[in-house]
Order: sequence, then C-alpha cells, then structure tokens
Amino acid sequence: MTHRTTRTHRPYGLTFRSGLSGAALLAGTLAATTPSAHAQVEDSAAARTTLTFTVEDCEGCEVQLVNARSTLDADVVHVWESRTKEVRDGEVAFRIPTRRTWGMSATVRAPWEGHTGYVTTVAWRYNGEGVGDPVTLEKAVTKKKASACWEGVRSRAVTVPLVVEKVRVDGVRREVDGSIAFVPTTQSWLAPMRPAPDGVLGSQDVNICR
Repeated sequence: MTHRTTRTHRPYGLTFRSGLSGAALLAGTLAATTPSAHAQVEDSAAARTTLTFTVEDCEGCEVQLVNARSTLDADVVHVWESRTKEVRDGEVAFRIPTRRTWGMSATVRAPWEGHTGYVTTVAWRYNGEGVGDPVTLEKAVTKKKASACWEGVRSRAVTVPLVVEKVRVDGVRREVDGSIAFVPTTQSWLAPMRPAPDGVLGSQDVNICR
C-alpha cells in the first residue's frame, strides 16, 4: 500500500566530509592470547561479519553497502562497495569485512521506484530518537533529519530488520513512486545528520561518515 506524505520532496544531495579511520572500531576486540601486535592487526583486518537484513514486502529490491573514508588530509576518499544483492524470501545477506561496518551506509532500489534522481538510503537513526527507540512508518514520515551512517558491529553475525515502504515523492520531472527505508529499532549511528524530508533519505553521492 502506498503511503502519501503531507508534501512531496526530493532529498538533498551530499557533499564530501572528512571521515575518521575505522581502526578504532576493532581495537581491543581480539583475545589477549594473540601472539603479537602485528598478528592482532592482521586478524582484525581479516575478521568478517555476516550481515543479514530481513525485509518484508520488498521481493526483488536491490540492496548495496557502501563505506567511504577520507585520508588524514581529506584530499582522497577511499570508497568500498559491496556487490548489489536482491531481497529473496524476505531477506538479503552480505559477508563483509567487519571493519567496513563502521561508518557503513546502505542503499535500496525498489522495483516500483520511478525516476527520482537519487538512491534511497537507509536511515539508521532519525532526529529525536535514541539508540533502541522503536520507529514506525507513521513516526518515520514525520521526521526531518536522519543519519545514513551506522556505527557498526564487532560480532561475526548480525541480523537487522529493515523497513522499505512505497511513498510518493517529487521525481526529476514529476511526482513518482519512491521509497522510504529505515530500521524499526534505532541503531548506534555516526554523524552527520542529514535532511530527510518526510523521513525519506536519499543520496546522490557516497556518504562520508565521522
């Protein structure tokens, strides 16, 4: 069922911002019996996480993960992307380097979307919500800002429920079907908070998290 918001809109594009190294996320996660500091670094770099999104009523939706970090002088941005996967039987799973979950964003392309001019992006946290707070569709469409940046995890496997719903938005030439994508339980997040009119977060470039 299509949800019509009180006004139509096009989410704002992005500008690059400085990011921090993701190494801090993994610091201290390995056992004290690791033979050396060098081995600990190698093991941390090799650690992988299986991330599974459960998604209802979005068969065939395409999901991609992106992680972008800048160098210390912010002149170069290093971008990592997963391959695009489709939701099948209500879920989609990725096996990715654990360190890539820090500052990770996720995009969704639904089969019903028209020419929006942007890629729908998952909102990990909306303005006014704290970690663990529940978010319904009715609440999400009242929001004005959101974070596209997940703080990430250290675990080897995690399952995250994801809500994707059809909404009407301003497209490139006219009003079209678009999507709103968010997690129903607010996650740990990273700055920046970006404009998300009526809860819809869209990206025209990679998200640089800090």
